[in-house]
Amino acid sequence: MSYNVRAQTYVVGGLGVTGQACVRFLQQQGAQVKAFDTRASVSLPNEIDVEVTLGSLTAAYFDGVDVLVLSPGLSPAIEQVQLAQRAGVEVIGDVELFARLNETPVIGITGSNGKTTVTLLTTHMLNHCGLKAVAAGNVGLPVLDTLANDYDVIVLELSSFQLETTSSLALQAATILNISDDHLDRHQTFENYVLAKQRIFLHCNTAVVWRDTEHCAPQNTVNKLSYYGLSDVSEGIGFRDNAITLHGEPLLDANQIQLAGTHNVLNVMASLALCEGLQATMNVNLIDAAQSVTTFKSAPHRCVEIANINGVRWIDDSKATNVGATLAALQGLAPLTEGNIILVAGGDAKGGDINQLADVVKNEVSHIVAMGKDAHQFAAMFERTQIVKDMDEAVDYAFSHAKPNDVVLLSPACASLDMFDNYIHRAQVFASAVKQRSQA
Repeated sequence: MSYNVRAQTYVVGGLGVTGQACVRFLQQQGAQVKAFDTRASVSLPNEIDVEVTLGSLTAAYFDGVDVLVLSPGLSPAIEQVQLAQRAGVEVIGDVELFARLNETPVIGITGSNGKTTVTLLTTHMLNHCGLKAVAAGNVGLPVLDTLANDYDVIVLELSSFQLETTSSLALQAATILNISDDHLDRHQTFENYVLAKQRIFLHCNTAVVWRDTEHCAPQNTVNKLSYYGLSDVSEGIGFRDNAITLHGEPLLDANQIQLAGTHNVLNVMASLALCEGLQATMNVNLIDAAQSVTTFKSAPHRCVEIANINGVRWIDDSKATNVGATLAALQGLAPLTEGNIILVAGGDAKGGDINQLADVVKNEVSHIVAMGKDAHQFAAMFERTQIVKDMDEAVDYAFSHAKPNDVVLLSPACASLDMFDNYIHRAQVFASAVKQRSQA
């Protein structure tokens, strides 16, 4: 390893899950490290035994410091980071620290939506093909924890927050699945958000690209481009007669995919294309990879049916925390829904443009039930919107309006933190309310 961890002096910024993993790793490596957190108080496990400063910092705090390892939840624009930069301290994230030390082949996955599904599915495929693969980064193991294990492949889910502090990550294959308005409260402009995502291709061998979307092809030079999409093509991964094809030949019947919606067909295609990026060096068999899809279980809260009551399907897509995710869910479910879709939405839109849903909502949705901070944006966009005060009232409304063959879809297009602990809590409240009404 050319990068000598012990030769540097570190500050870890932010002491959430990622920050704590960074502190543990640096301590294990024998590096000199201290930490700060922007919160007024933090609760830390006993093994985190370093100097911790809370709140504001003085300029002298960074004297003698070489590197600030910034947690992805903290913006590089905050005062503490500006102090570090003025002091000449290098600012990186845990993924960049990993990149400087890692010697294992890596696959990278980012996008506004579908990252976790594709990361877990790609890992599942590679393990089915006989490789020792692990999911890490924004899902699975903290990325630095992978360095202590002997893996054949590391599959990284990467957020825009992680990518903006990453500069030397070498990837065998990488993809931007899609890009829609998200995190504009952090990135300020859509262009900045795209640039953060594009950093995944800086040192990439094979770029996997969805043919039918914008902003997802690499803006820099890569060795190979691998395309996929729902069109019938003779090269790459395509779709014909309800089957995924490889170079024009059937590879997987779409009816064998357990994940709901056509957007998940695209997720399967992306995973296959990423696996294909390892074919030459690791002898990955795409037929075996495709067969493994039938045994893959989706991550929770991503277009998962939680109940079927009197012919009405209740679907939990609480992980849809931005407009693009809800758009994908609606477009994916509409062709498979005989009746109407009732959309349960709302929360904190994070600066996203709710009006991007207007066309698909007009064509595919009978009612919107909206709650939370930005519920009024849904009402302004669609006249058949009912604003409610909480999830119980939303489920009551949906129960009274849904008919057999309809779908009630919780796909909020918004973050949850204005009303819930997180998107998981939001899903739990939804499921509980549905269960109560079904037993009434």
